[in-house]
Amino acid sequence: MKIQCACGAKYAFDLTPEMAREPVKFVCPQCGADSSEIVNQLVQQALAEQNLPAAPVAPISSVPTEPPRPAPMRLKISHAEKPAEPPPAEPAVENATSKYCSKHRGVLATEKCTVCDKPICPQCLSLFGYFCSPLCKNKAEMQGIAAPAYAGSHFAVKKQFWRKTSLIAGTVATVIALLLGIWIWYAWFGSVPHTWLSVRFADDDRAYAGSAQLAGQNQLVFLHGGTLARYDLKIQKEIWSQSLVTPAQVAAIVQAENDAHARLVAESNDRDYMRTPLPSAVERMAKISLQSALTLSISNHDIWVAAPGKLTRYDWDSGKVAQEVSSSDFNAVNGHPAGGGLFSHDNHPLDPDKVATQAQNLTLPARIALPALLGNDAHEQQLEAALRDEETRHPRTGKPPAHAVEHFDLVAGENSSAQFGVKLLQQNLVTREAMRAKPTKSALDNPNLNVTQTTAVANDILNEMQRNRGGDQVTEDESRYQVTVRISTPPGIADWTGEVTGPPELFCLQTVNVIAAGKSVIVLDKQNKKLWAATLTYDVSLHAGTPEESPYGAGPCVEHDGSLYVFDQAVLSAFDLTTGNARWHLPSVGIVGLFFDASGHLYVNTTTGNPDDIKYSRQIDITKATAAVLQKIEPASGKILWSVKPGGFVSYLSGKFIYAVQSYDPNPTDEEVLNDSLVGLQKPPYLSIVRIDPKNGRILWQHTQDRCPIDIRFDQNTIELVFKREVQVLKYLTL
Repeated sequence: MKIQCACGAKYAFDLTPEMAREPVKFVCPQCGADSSEIVNQLVQQALAEQNLPAAPVAPISSVPTEPPRPAPMRLKISHAEKPAEPPPAEPAVENATSKYCSKHRGVLATEKCTVCDKPICPQCLSLFGYFCSPLCKNKAEMQGIAAPAYAGSHFAVKKQFWRKTSLIAGTVATVIALLLGIWIWYAWFGSVPHTWLSVRFADDDRAYAGSAQLAGQNQLVFLHGGTLARYDLKIQKEIWSQSLVTPAQVAAIVQAENDAHARLVAESNDRDYMRTPLPSAVERMAKISLQSALTLSISNHDIWVAAPGKLTRYDWDSGKVAQEVSSSDFNAVNGHPAGGGLFSHDNHPLDPDKVATQAQNLTLPARIALPALLGNDAHEQQLEAALRDEETRHPRTGKPPAHAVEHFDLVAGENSSAQFGVKLLQQNLVTREAMRAKPTKSALDNPNLNVTQTTAVANDILNEMQRNRGGDQVTEDESRYQVTVRISTPPGIADWTGEVTGPPELFCLQTVNVIAAGKSVIVLDKQNKKLWAATLTYDVSLHAGTPEESPYGAGPCVEHDGSLYVFDQAVLSAFDLTTGNARWHLPSVGIVGLFFDASGHLYVNTTTGNPDDIKYSRQIDITKATAAVLQKIEPASGKILWSVKPGGFVSYLSGKFIYAVQSYDPNPTDEEVLNDSLVGLQKPPYLSIVRIDPKNGRILWQHTQDRCPIDIRFDQNTIELVFKREVQVLKYLTL
């Protein structure tokens, strides 16, 4: 018998029957490994194959329990010579020992080695496959012996594991890359506005008024100047269009203007002053007057266009006139060309906010040259006033119309209407200073005047112009008025009559009617019974309205969820609608409107102004930039959840869509500038639309264009824009 140790040393010895009775002690002299146990097992197996008597092998169960020994080293055994005619082995003797694994004692074998036919167990299969040892595996590879692959081998299992791991990792990486790509595409492209429809017009068909509105499924109806049209957004085609302003109408107004000017020249004693207007200017202003007189209104498939003295309904399918409603008091519209110049030339008090905005939209060279321009401007006005023999100073006070007899107006509300009667009881007009005291030393008196002081010089010149025009004082109406609220539905409700101080106004809200006058509000229920009254800090702001009337929100009196919100010039107050108890007050100067979302949160369109802006409302400071501010308020406590400066007032709020718009056009009527010094001084027109996240006030995106729209309308994720020479619809995806 030949044996090869795992270390590579080879040994040979003869088999004798005594080996069956006396175990062999085998220790490798080369590596010192004791392989006696496996050698004796191999000897017993070899003696059994040669049909020699062998010593009985103790059963597995009789082996005494002891700590597990380390696995013996692998040996290779070969017979020195094979009997010429081995006796036939009995089946019982042949299977006596081959059913156990040659490597693992007592473990039943399930397969045989492909090379040496030794019995191997599942453990050997997991290590070497269908081989009993690496030696046989290498021999098979060298001799080209084909062997089936064992799927449960350690290497195959590990290979399959890593294959699955790689597949899963690759799939996950692909999904992540796909999601990341979709997110990048959505964040940078899909979620920002892109052009859905663009309808362009020739230069001769430019518009100065108009509107566009989505109606029906993917249908757009717009009024661009004098053109009324309907477009299908899905197929990007025009369905029909109608021209509402004709050349004959324009020619009639131009002729009327020329005739009127000729009469003025004939009647005027100063023929040099009566300059003949440019024909192009007269025609342009005629178009503007005709276009501005048209108003588009759409309800379902009813298309209405209102004109002075006439209301016309156009057919949805054909665009033809379907119905006309005329009134007897139709008056023609005459256009009047506006004067040019950097600031107003009408000798009326200047609007400080408007002047500051105009100055801040000047280019840098224009701001540096502003004092010289203003000086020339003021001198030109003085010359014109002298030529016309006009006064250089208008009266400082103005008288509002006195209502000695009570008159009634119909006031429509959210779900009801009422008649509101006003009668002047005692007129009391109070004049107060609205500008700071004139400085003792003007910036113009500085002998070391340089470029860095041009804004101070411009402020001094503008404020001096303001004083010369009578703009240093304001007149406030603190007259006593008698007011009457009359409700006709349901019948039988008695009129409510009371007295207020200051110009009154009635607001018909959902469950109450509110009378606002001066610094007071009076709340009536729908049965004309007085619920409560409150006094405010400043006069109520009466310039706002409903969200439909004002693009910047409702106000100054808004009812919502059991509360009445009232804002005056500097404070927003929340009152309990039933008792009138004040829940909270929030100081904020310049509030223009309120919005509410579906969750009941309050959004306030306000400014960065301060109380001095109210006290010195006529003071001009071209460096002051009063910014628009949007605040989200907790209605219960008045707590400011977040505040952001979006660049303009919010004009649309619905669900998750909040838009703020800022635009500027230095020459909205395309007036021909005769003074070359004004050319190129102002910044170019622009449009900026931002979308605001209602959760935190973060600006999600900003869309800009280098032109100013005539009209802009929002509808969820769709934006309709009307420009002078184009109607554009923007749209974007939203999650």
